Amino acid sequence: MQLFPLIELFYWLALATWFGGVAFVAMSVPVIFRTVRENDPTLPTVLSVNLEGEHSSLLAVSIITNLLSMLTRVELGCAALVLLTLIGQWVLIRDLQLGLLILRSCLFVGAAGIAAYDWRFVTPRIIKHRNEYIEHADEPEVAEAAKQQFNRYHRESITILLILMAILSALVLFSTMISTARSFVMQP
Repeated sequence: MQLFPLIELFYWLALATWFGGVAFVAMSVPVIFRTVRENDPTLPTVLSVNLEGEHSSLLAVSIITNLLSMLTRVELGCAALVLLTLIGQWVLIRDLQLGLLILRSCLFVGAAGIAAYDWRFVTPRIIKHRNEYIEHADEPEVAEAAKQQFNRYHRESITILLILMAILSALVLFSTMISTARSFVMQP
């Protein structure tokens, strides 16, 4: 049957792209913060004396939020393709390697769920509190509360990214058995 190699190819392309995107963004975050902080920028659209020294953090988080936004679009496409190829594996592999297929499916559900949670709940809150922080920069009490929430959700997003990277690493690890399972299925 020639369908299985095609399913395997698209599975690996989608999983590698998803994992690579998450790994790239996870490694980029500290580099972006350090580079922006070293250059000490002043944002011309954020003019408040109460934000003295905060411009670099705001710019770094803006860059990271834009990266995460692009990553989310890539993740959605990759997750859809991984789902379709997992369904194909369920149909073609049958009883052989069933335990690994169940484990891969569970890891996929976990990774997709975490990515969806970040996309639908955490990122919108980061953006909301960042905007609130900037809009109320001249009102220290409101700005400080918004900044605390902004920092909280940003840390949560980074934690989610690291957890997602760990789950995708496990998914890659437990997917190495696909070729072995295929060779058992293909034998007469």
